[in-house]
Amino acid sequence: MSDRARLSKRNTFTSSNGAGFLGSVDFPNALVNSCKKWDPKGILFGTSEITHKPSDYVRQFFDSKLRGKRILVCSGGADKLVPYHCSEPFLKFLKDATAGWYKEGGMYIEDNVYPAVKHAYSAEMVRDTTRFVSDTLAGVSRPASNL
Repeated sequence: MSDRARLSKRNTFTSSNGAGFLGSVDFPNALVNSCKKWDPKGILFGTSEITHKPSDYVRQFFDSKLRGKRILVCSGGADKLVPYHCSEPFLKFLKDATAGWYKEGGMYIEDNVYPAVKHAYSAEMVRDTTRFVSDTLAGVSRPASNL
């Protein structure tokens, strides 16, 4: 949302170079708190920057909520409403965790970006979602395609 406020030249963003946006009339504290409760990045990091050095809280969260899980992310590369570059830091954190400090957690993340797709659920996304769900139900640990 901060990126959208920046691009929209919202005064609450431009007057403070983004520092005053969270908690402003454009993004009130109730919304900030909702993000901290429901948004994955907000749950793990709140309004702070993503750190690649996991805290005890992050490790405990991964163990209690993500151990052994399979996650599929389908993003439109041409999506201007929810641009991939906004989710990319968090997805990089998750992928780095599964390949590094949380490798033993058995988590799997498939991060697919469809270059020509805007803010839509394309036929290619449907195909990949169907394959991913089928693989998951069949107990396939890693799909043969896309990797």
